[in-house]
Amino acid sequence: MRFALLILLLCGCERDDRLITMNGQTMGTTWALRAVAEAQAIRPIGLQQKLDSWEAILSHWRPDSAVSRFNSSTSTDWIAVPAELIEVVELAQQIGRDTDHALDLTLAPLVDLWGFGAKGKRDSPPTEAEVAPALARCGWQHLQVRQDPPALRKTRPDLQINVSAVAEGWALDQLARHLEAIGITKFLLEIGGEVLACGEWRVGIQTPGAPPGEAAQILQLKDQSIATSGVYRQTFTAEGEQRSHILDPRTGRPVEHALASVSVIHSSAAQADGFATALLVMGPAKGRELAEKLGLRVVWFERGK
Repeated sequence: MRFALLILLLCGCERDDRLITMNGQTMGTTWALRAVAEAQAIRPIGLQQKLDSWEAILSHWRPDSAVSRFNSSTSTDWIAVPAELIEVVELAQQIGRDTDHALDLTLAPLVDLWGFGAKGKRDSPPTEAEVAPALARCGWQHLQVRQDPPALRKTRPDLQINVSAVAEGWALDQLARHLEAIGITKFLLEIGGEVLACGEWRVGIQTPGAPPGEAAQILQLKDQSIATSGVYRQTFTAEGEQRSHILDPRTGRPVEHALASVSVIHSSAAQADGFATALLVMGPAKGRELAEKLGLRVVWFERGK
């Protein structure tokens, strides 16, 4: 799973006296907006309110969210959920199918077990005796989706989901549609390091593991999004090694290959978000092969390079 990774640096745009900025907190991270617009056009847009409403649906940290309520239920009947959650789940499932299920939103038990979820951090890695039963509780094939009326169903009662690998990107896409609908057509949106550009803007990809502010590559984004997944944020050291929060659905353990980060550039922030995680899970060889097959634009960084 990919959690909030502040990997992208906003490097500015051409000078404009109408450049307006806004920011706040959402989904356990921060959001920011830079827009070229008149001040009166920005004030009533209510981005924070929209983000708060989506967090109340998608958060795995909040016990009262729609995701948490679904996770706490042991029913194998259809459970009514908001349409927004159905949209996010279907998006994640499609990316999972496209990547041989390298993206699997049912890894919530493993995320918690490794100390990257709502249950809190841990100082030592779980044993194989702990990993095996948690992995057995996972599996995309145990989750069913219904659009009308919107509902989810689990075929094993202890199945749980975590949609953080696509939630931020999905929220960026929704905010962008809202801004364009009210006539704001040049802006740069960012949530937790994931960025969506409407118009032309410059962004920088941070050097993996380097202090904030050190850009390894500067990109010109025009009506595109970029999302990064990396192994060097949210880690713990055990047995002399750093363990990443990026978990492999096949093993139930953190990935151990050479990739340090994967940045995907896409017209959809949600697609960029999900594919960045999936390609990082797949590793350098299979990830590059799939990215070429799907025609994805990707920036790769390997450890020690």
